[in-house]
Amino acid sequence: MTGTETATALSAGHRFHLATDAAFDAAQARYLRAFVPETQLAPPCGEETAVRVRHDVALFQDRMVRIAGAASLTVVPFRGEPYHRCQLDEVTWWRPAPGTHLPQDHLYARDAAGRQEVLLKPGAERGERYLMRVVREVVLRCSESRGWTSFHAAAAALDDRGVLIAAPSGAGKTTVLTALAAHHRADLIASDRALVTVDAAMVTGVPISVRIGGGTLSALNPRAGLPRPHALPRAFGSAHKAALTPHEFAGAFSCRVRETAPLRLIVVPRLRDDDQALSSHILGALRARTALTAVCCTPHDEDWLEPWFAVRTRPEADLARQAAALIDSLVTAVPVLQITAGVHSPNLLEKIASAVTGRLT
Repeated sequence: MTGTETATALSAGHRFHLATDAAFDAAQARYLRAFVPETQLAPPCGEETAVRVRHDVALFQDRMVRIAGAASLTVVPFRGEPYHRCQLDEVTWWRPAPGTHLPQDHLYARDAAGRQEVLLKPGAERGERYLMRVVREVVLRCSESRGWTSFHAAAAALDDRGVLIAAPSGAGKTTVLTALAAHHRADLIASDRALVTVDAAMVTGVPISVRIGGGTLSALNPRAGLPRPHALPRAFGSAHKAALTPHEFAGAFSCRVRETAPLRLIVVPRLRDDDQALSSHILGALRARTALTAVCCTPHDEDWLEPWFAVRTRPEADLARQAAALIDSLVTAVPVLQITAGVHSPNLLEKIASAVTGRLT
């Protein structure tokens, strides 16, 4: 029987107790460390979640057969990723829907006590990544229970001043994040989902890879740890991007992975596929509220469509009221800076960094 290694990890203040097969523990630990912040951790929530990650041929085959024969419901908890959900005894199981692009090499489970399990088929390609899906989902559900609100946003910190970079996909979040890291060694907080506390005072990151496009890479001097620009399409808005772990991104710019910072500025990028010169201005309350509402992910997220590993404990109407109140507080307490520029304009990253730092208080 395979031995088990145990560890404890914190993410956005939530404590995870992890148990991993000894033979797989080193790979899982390396991957987990690539996402764990180095500094300024979020305050603890007081909640804990146990997660077991195991490789077991006999158990995997048995569960696949039992799940295939059980009554199931097709769900899409994450955009574009359908799963079959079923109940076996007192355990809820999720299996990748057959006939889709999802590899049939993993299963997720949650028992009646809330304990989570990732069951991997031995030899699963990059099996270490599946744990992070559980961590992110639990973090999102825990944060909303704490009264925090999530945004489709990146976030960085410069000298303890947090910057929330809020925009839909393709508007330039990662470009602004990269500009701040490249020109001011800004610490990385978040790349695609960020949490704002109920008092609008702090921004906290959700652990997600940094996806950086060829156009942004081509605007940088060659750096160790970054892929070469020619390896990716440079076309503006291309979905094909390089995925870096938070520590890989931070290492390339000699900055740190930080979890939380006092929120001092919100940036709304509006990058375009032309050579328009950069312009920036502070939005009025109405336009700021509209921009933030459009990228607010509480209670409805465009990617995390349905809670799955962690049960949602608060009614959606309550969460919607919480988010609306938080946005009202944000537009009153924090400047919202809109940056408009063409991605083909010269020295774009340097100009973006200057525009942001010039508005920080």
